[in-house]
Parts: sequence; structure tokens; C-alpha cells
Amino acid sequence: MRHQTLLRYTAISSAALWLGACSKPAPVEQALQTVTAGAVQKIQADTPERYSASIDPFSTVNLAFKSAGIVDSICQVRGADGRMRAIQAGDKVEKDTELARVRTLDYQQHVDQAESQHAQAEAQLQQAQAQLTQARANFSEADIEFTRASNLFQSASLVKPQYDQAKGRYDAGAASVAAAESQVKGAQAGVATAQSAVNQAKLSLSDTSLRAPIGGWIAARNVDNGSIVGNSTVGFTLMDTSLVKAVFAVPDTSLAAIRLGQKQTVTLDALQRGVQGVVTSIAPQADPKARVFAVEVTLENAHELIRPGMIGSLTLGVVHDSTPRLVVPLSAVVRAPSDPNGFAIFRLVDREGKSFVAAQVIQIGQTFGNSIEVTSGLKAGDRIVAMGGSLVRDGQEVRVLP
Repeated sequence: MRHQTLLRYTAISSAALWLGACSKPAPVEQALQTVTAGAVQKIQADTPERYSASIDPFSTVNLAFKSAGIVDSICQVRGADGRMRAIQAGDKVEKDTELARVRTLDYQQHVDQAESQHAQAEAQLQQAQAQLTQARANFSEADIEFTRASNLFQSASLVKPQYDQAKGRYDAGAASVAAAESQVKGAQAGVATAQSAVNQAKLSLSDTSLRAPIGGWIAARNVDNGSIVGNSTVGFTLMDTSLVKAVFAVPDTSLAAIRLGQKQTVTLDALQRGVQGVVTSIAPQADPKARVFAVEVTLENAHELIRPGMIGSLTLGVVHDSTPRLVVPLSAVVRAPSDPNGFAIFRLVDREGKSFVAAQVIQIGQTFGNSIEVTSGLKAGDRIVAMGGSLVRDGQEVRVLP
């Protein structure tokens, strides 16, 4: 009987699989959520306040094109295989290296056109100046004639019609000089405008070249040959790592232990040694969510051994408290499932060779570096989810990393 039942079950299962293959894929079993295990620890008095720090570049610059057009040149370097290739993320460049260039033909035409208009304006100015010189010469003769006529007229040696003729020539000469001077001023303004257009056209031509303002590492390249870019398109991201910053966060209770200009040693896991730096920045206010203050320690990096993204640690001081305290990692604390204003920890429970999580409501106290005090709900040695608690739910089966 059992054998027949087994055959029936096998037949039904085979049919179901066959139908599933003909219609839609069989559902894939969902992978277990992975979490990192930890334990509730008891710390004693004078425990050092230890913090984790991440390494950031001293400065990061997004390099944007100022002249729009088609990219027709990208800096070429020799790759690890010995072949020439376009510069890419991970390559180091020197200051003023031309990283890319937009096609210059259109901009050169603008320069040529502007220079031609400038030459025309210069020619008009020269013509106006020549006319002014001639007008002043004519006016000088008329002025001499008018002065002589005035003297003769006053001595009754010249009749009125002759005096009027001399005065007319004088007035006409003065008007001619004024008109010529006005033309010269207009021509000078035209030359200045044309020169400004030439300067602008040459600047736009120069801006077809995108150059590195500092020496550093290429963090990203966003364009290729043939890419169409605007006058604000970011083509490259450049990092300066001659100095680096170790960035970490401290609670308000630890601010008294740190000050600007303070020498601080940062231990880098990758280098397995400490590097001394200087505290160069303390946030003026706390992060509104985490309620901690960001601090930066600047480190010398002349040999480029320290890379952005590395992890380090540092000690600020000691907690002068004789009372033993139970602490858990800050990353282990989550919002209580039944109380959005409360806090909880996911305890790890083993059943039948499997691991499950169980929410445990807790009360929290002071922070100690990257740990926080638990005043109720747990005891020393309890196994908990140290990282990944925000991704699981109460009672869920999980895969545990030690």
C-alpha cells in the first residue's frame, strides 16, 4: 500500500513538473537572509572609546565640459598589457593633463569670423581717424581765416558778407571735426566689441580641451569618442589622495575628548599599522537621525598607500566609569516590531539544526564608541544579530555568519 501511494505521489509530481515545464517555470526557493552573529558583551571601567573610520579622498572634483560638441579625443595611456587605451577609472594623471577634447572645427570658425569682424572694425577706425585728421586740418585753416576776418571786420577793413563767409567756413569746419570725432568714438567702440568677441571665441576654443586642474586618480569616466556633450556635462571625476580623510562619528558625550588640531592615530586594517594625522573638522551639529557628530582626521599619503574606502579604527580616550555595562553593536539595534518608539534586538535561536531570529525588546543607555549600552532585556553572552537586523522579521529563519 505504501509502495502504491509512493508511486501515485511520484506520478502526480512528475505530471506537475511536466505541466510546469510546458507553462511556466517552477518557483525558485527563496534564499535565506544572511546575518552576522554577535554577542552581548560586558565592558569594565576605563574601557577605551574605540571607533571605526572610513577613508575618503581629500577632495573629489567633477570635471565638466564648458564647450558643447562632439568628443573626438580622449587621453591615451599605456595599459597593463602594453597596449594604448583611453584613460579610465584607476589611472593616475598629472595636473593640466588633457583628458578629452571636443571637436574644434566649429569653434575655430567662430574665431576666424570674429577676427575678420575685428579687422573690419580696425579698418573703419583707421578710416574714421583719417577723416578726423583731415577735418581738423580743414578746421585749422578755417580758424586762421576766421581770426583774420574778425580782426579786419573789427577795423572796418572787411565787409560784412566776406566776414560771414569766413564764419560759415569756421562753423562748418567745427561741425565736421565734431562729426569725425563722433565717428572715431563709434569706431573705437566697434573695435572694442569686436575684440571682446575674438576673446570670447578664443576662450570657447580653449575650453574645448578638458584638463585636470589637479593631479590625482580618475574615479570615473562618463564619455567616449563620439559622445555628444553639453556645456555642463560631467566627463570625469578626479580624486586627490595626496592627503586622505579618516571620517568617523562620535556621540555628544565624547565631544570633550576631541578638538581641532589634535594629533590622532588611525589604525588601518589593510596596512596593519597606525598612521598619525590631525583632526581638521568637527561637525557643528549632530546628524538629525543618528544624533552623532561627524569628525575628520587628515592623514598624509605621500606614497599613495592609503586608498579611499579602506577601513580604520581609532581610540579617543577612556570612559571613567566603575560600573560594568552590557553593550551591543550600534548596528544591532532596531525599532521594536510592536512599538515604533521602542528598541529591540534580534536574538539568535537554534532549533533542529536551523537558526531563527526572535525579537527582544530592550532598553538602551549610553553609547561607547560603536557600541551602545543595554540596560534591560539581555544578559552577557546572549547570541544576537550584530548586522542585518533591519532586513529580517521576527521568527524568520536565517543563515548566520560568525
